Amino acid sequence: MLNFSDVQTHVILVDDEQSELDAYSFLLQSMGIKNITTVSDSRNLLAVLEDRHPSIVFLDLNMPHKPGKAVLAELRGTYPQTPVIICTANSDIEMAVECLKLGAHDYLVKPINLETFGSALRNALEISSLRNEVMTLKGLTFHKQLRHPEHFSAIITNNRMMISLFHYIESIAASGQPVLITGETGSGKELLARAIHDVCGCNGEFVAVDVSGLDDTLFSDTLFGHRKGAYTSAEKDRTGLIESAAGGTLFLDEIGDLNKTSQVKLLRLLQEGVYYPLGDDHPRKCRARVVAATNQTVNHLSGMADKFRIDLYYRLSTHLIRIPPLRERLEDIPLLVAFLADQAAKRMGKNIAIVSNSLLDVLASLPFPGNVRELKTYIYDAVAQCHSDTLTEHDIIDRLHPGQTPGNPTSSPGLPVSLESIFGQFPTLTQLTGYAVDQALEASGNNQSEAAKLLGISKQALNKRLKKRKA
Repeated sequence: MLNFSDVQTHVILVDDEQSELDAYSFLLQSMGIKNITTVSDSRNLLAVLEDRHPSIVFLDLNMPHKPGKAVLAELRGTYPQTPVIICTANSDIEMAVECLKLGAHDYLVKPINLETFGSALRNALEISSLRNEVMTLKGLTFHKQLRHPEHFSAIITNNRMMISLFHYIESIAASGQPVLITGETGSGKELLARAIHDVCGCNGEFVAVDVSGLDDTLFSDTLFGHRKGAYTSAEKDRTGLIESAAGGTLFLDEIGDLNKTSQVKLLRLLQEGVYYPLGDDHPRKCRARVVAATNQTVNHLSGMADKFRIDLYYRLSTHLIRIPPLRERLEDIPLLVAFLADQAAKRMGKNIAIVSNSLLDVLASLPFPGNVRELKTYIYDAVAQCHSDTLTEHDIIDRLHPGQTPGNPTSSPGLPVSLESIFGQFPTLTQLTGYAVDQALEASGNNQSEAAKLLGISKQALNKRLKKRKA
């Protein structure tokens, strides 16, 4: 039987069924955990968290008043450092994947036995202790006002979850420990990595590399460098990016695509803090902070256990940041559109003084699988087509649906203008589904595996939809 009596652990249980709360409490007490708080009304959870700092939250999905999925989204935005484990009778795979994308640490299906419950708890506590260790030792806390707002000026947002991430970054920036940033394509992972670098006041450079296209030899050569004669074409010494980033930040983008052999080398670098240039037997000390990013969910329950080492995941995620997609922060769209339109107009020598509300309505209705990067392509294209000082839905509709004119005079009154502007009429579910598939394929460069991830379905399910469309 697992025993957690030597761990200062505070667990919060959230479930509308008192019998479930009693059962979970009994399991935890049998493991030696005494500090347990139960919440039967999910609406009260945030108020409870204001007075308590839990090590972990166990959360039910099917609850009245406020569903568990909505609570999870709030927790990830407000308390990103606290692991959340979903406990539910819902065994639907798509729901599990969706919760993991929202930031859940684990997904347990009821009834839950002691071994499974204890294993999930132990894994979550390892992450929780790593994330909070530096903050506890140094007494770092969140402040109402950012201490260094200038370091986040490149990120256009007024979203509460994003501002919370800025506070979190200010708290962990000085720790020097690895950071893992997760987020969909185009959501701004590199911008946040640069903010971490700037906030910590590093003397060294910010060095970025996309590791997804590197085989093991190229990975080693790129990061570690080599000595002259290390291999046939090595005609002179080469400085690796680790040395180039000394005293600064080494940003490893698309870490989820790193091959297994290279993962072992990166794990050794993080554990021992030393590396060997190719052809050199003398170790060199790594003096760069490692920040990694991926658009994949590298949690061990995400189906990537055969691709990504769990021990490397734990090392990289000492500090874990999930960037919410643009569709979860719609209040940022007007700010982003105004900024991008002004930026594009200046580059093209145009004067765009007004952005119409109808254009903002259209944009707010889009799923944006490509996030801010996708929005930027729409706005730049719209500015290029605009022949007045006002940017409207007329300037973007042809990009969304070639040959289609916005608005439909025969449409029924009261229907959403944004959807009618896009489809020419109020769309059917089939049309909306087709549109989402098209957008996902466009955002992923027709990569069906990536498109399926954006849509939250399996590649096989996407293939079936595409075959049905061709039939």
